[in-house]
Amino acid sequence: MENNFKKVHAKKDLIISGCIILAGIALFFVHKATGVCLFLCGILSLILYKSGYKLNGEGIPLQKKSLELNNNCRESLLDFLSGKKVEPKLVQGNEGGTVLLEVWFNAPADIAYARLSEYKELSFQTVTDIVELPADQAQLLIQKI
Repeated sequence: MENNFKKVHAKKDLIISGCIILAGIALFFVHKATGVCLFLCGILSLILYKSGYKLNGEGIPLQKKSLELNNNCRESLLDFLSGKKVEPKLVQGNEGGTVLLEVWFNAPADIAYARLSEYKELSFQTVTDIVELPADQAQLLIQKI
């Protein structure tokens, strides 16, 4: 099964765009050209700025966090993602190589998905598929990141 995360609007995106639009409307009465420009920037940000993610376009919105970690953490992360009850080591840096841990999560709902990639041949190549974590492991990983 392939997991596709689609970008969606988060609450803060709508709030920021709304504030810019309202500032443009208010500024229109002071200086028309600046007000119209700010209003159009608000409309563009409403259309283009999306910082949330949803799995296959459905469900609750998730945040994404990417961590570049030391290669010494690789084994503990692989064990953690395979479902073993170990605490993952998250040591940032690039000593001995770099691994990329991508986490899509929603902290209040204890939902998390993770993928591990390894830096080889000038790009990150996936080591694991996107893994859905159980609630207890999701909570532990969210607290550590």
